[in-house]
Parts: sequence; structure tokens; C-alpha cells
Amino acid sequence: PAGSARTMSTSWTAQATVTASLTAFLYEGFTYNAVFLGRVLPAVHKDDQVVPFLVLFNVVWGLALWSYLRTSWADPGAVPEEWHDFVRRAGPALSIAPGMKEWQPGKATMCRQCTRPRPERAHHCALCGVCILRLDHHCPWINNCVGFSNQKFFLLTCLYALLACLTGFLTTVPELATVTRTMRASLHGQVTGQDALLNVEPSDQIAFLAFGALAIFISMFLAPLLCIQWKLAFNNRTTIEDNYQNMTNPFDLGTSFQNLSQIFGHFGIDWFLPVHPWRPFVDGVTFPRYSEGYGGDSRGLIMNGAMSIDDEGFSLQNGMEDGYDPMLSKTWQPAYGVSREFTDVMHGEAVWRAHYGIALPGDGEPRKPSTLDHIFGCMQLDCEGNETRAGTPKRVL
Repeated sequence: PAGSARTMSTSWTAQATVTASLTAFLYEGFTYNAVFLGRVLPAVHKDDQVVPFLVLFNVVWGLALWSYLRTSWADPGAVPEEWHDFVRRAGPALSIAPGMKEWQPGKATMCRQCTRPRPERAHHCALCGVCILRLDHHCPWINNCVGFSNQKFFLLTCLYALLACLTGFLTTVPELATVTRTMRASLHGQVTGQDALLNVEPSDQIAFLAFGALAIFISMFLAPLLCIQWKLAFNNRTTIEDNYQNMTNPFDLGTSFQNLSQIFGHFGIDWFLPVHPWRPFVDGVTFPRYSEGYGGDSRGLIMNGAMSIDDEGFSLQNGMEDGYDPMLSKTWQPAYGVSREFTDVMHGEAVWRAHYGIALPGDGEPRKPSTLDHIFGCMQLDCEGNETRAGTPKRVL
């Protein structure tokens, strides 16, 4: 009963905040176009400003609304089933650490709520009930998590919504002042026949003033949020990670542009649109660290029985076609900064193996569960939370 009451309360709260957000979006857009452009500007004989203001405001407002809907409706980045398949195949060779409130680069951690291993930087959302890749926070205004797959949309929502409010307010300042004077004079019975806004209904004047007040209020809310969120993005941190102090941020790549590219991908026109990056750098399961260089992991990559690379170059081995996936290779090449020829024979899972330190069959005995593993019970659970025999580790398939 207590749990269901909390769930119901959360659901009603989420519906209320999302409804309020959408109502504000639609009200600002309708009032600006129908009242300001359609009635106020013609009344003050500024018809020549209608088209430029129409284009300027609606482009920014449309991008803001589009970004908001994408943020709210998109999958924030739930841990994919491919990861759980990878964990299952790796078995005890994958070292799984207990989840801690600190930096844990290159480590898979055990979620105590899901009882399943998750990649680095993934965290559990209590409201959504799942682990999210690179979770930033759960936002009640979109009724969704902000994570690896929709953080770009969230950042664009904050940016375009603020720009829409500022554009709407700054282009209406003279008319807002005129309407304020007219309404004040009307209350004191001092309206003259020369007043330019006599043809504008009082209800429209009130709606127009409410538009200006709402634009100021939303701007005051969004400005600090925008500064906080973009500052975190520039430093390659999340809201959760901003509290970590056990070490220097291992994912800070050195410059704001490089850090932002982890979210937006290679620079292009898609940076400014609420669409998934056309050329992403990372896949959400592994993240390059500063010590490894921008966009890549300096450790030798172990190929899927096809190819290996070390500090002196790479060498081809037998079975080049085994496990080859051209679509995956396109993802791993920008993420790990290796050559096209290298990724042409590269299987995507090989990057996960290298990043999490998993040996291939024939590369020596797999890692046996340690005392710490048994204490935390990590190695006694498979990726679905089922108990396994700790003393009989499986070889990687």
C-alpha cells in the first residue's frame, strides 16, 4: 500500500509537471503568433516587422519544442541486452566491482536493485526502475531520465527554450510597455481616442502581458539550469559524478570541445538538431579516458580471433572474417581512433573485451573469483541475477 501510494503520487506529479511544461510551450507560441504578431503589431502600425519576427521566433521555438519532445519520449539509454549477452559470454573473466559513489573507470559494477552487472558510468534510476547508461538525473519536467541517449536533446532543450523566451521577450518589449500604459490608463479612466491599442481586446492585452511575465519567469528558471548542465558537459561529468572526489575526473579529455563531442559526436549540422549524433564517438558502454588520448584506448585491442594490435603496430591472424560486422566497425572506429583498415576486420565486442580487460580463449587461464568477489557476492550472480558456482569459472566464448 505504501509503495503503491508512492507510485501513484509520483505518477500524478509527473503528469502535472509535464502538462505544465507543454502548456507553457504552447501558450508562449500561440500568444506570440496570434496576439502579438496578429493583433498588437498591426494595431501599432508595425506590419513590416511581422514576417521577420514570425520567422525568427518560430524557428527557435520550434527547435525548443522539438528538443523537449525528443527528450521526453526518447529512450534515455537503458543498458542494452547486448551488454547482458556480453556479460553472460564473458562469465567470471569479467571483473565486477560493487557499485560505489566514486569514479570507477574501466570497471563493470553490480547494481544492487537490478542484481545485474552494468557498464562504467551507468546508474540505477529508482523512479524508472532500470539502469541507465551515463545517467545524469531524472527530470520531473520531462517525466524521463536524462542519460547517454537523450542528454544531447536535454541540453538543446535548455538552450533553445531559453533563446525562445529571450527572443519573444526582447522583440515585444516596446509593445509590452505600451500595453502596460494603456491598461493603467484604462483603470484610471484616462483612455483617449488616440490610443493605438483601442482595437485590441482587453483579454488579448492581458494574455499578452501574461506572455511577457511567463517569458521572464521561465528565463530565470532556465538560465542557471543551462549554466550548470553545460558546465558539466564541458567537463565530461554528470550530475551524479559531480559529487565524486576519490580521484581527478578520468573522463575529462582536456578541452571543452572534446568533452562535448562525447555527447554530440563529430562536429556537424547535427550538433544543432535534436537527432542522435550521425557520427558518434562513443557507444555508452565504454568511454575513453584522458590517459588514453582523445577518442581512443591506448591499450592493445584483442580482435575476435582475427587481429591484434600493440604499441609496435598490428598483425593479421587467421580467421579474418570471423565475427566481422561492418556496421559495428563504423561505430568502434571513431570511438577508439583506429584506422579504417583496422576496423574493417574488427568485431565491436573486441573493444568491450579490451576495455574491461577480458582475455580471449587461449590467452591463459581466466580470472578466478577473488575473496572480495565472494564477499560482495558479485561473481556468484550472472547477468540475470541467478546464482552460479563460484569455483567453476567459464572460458570466454
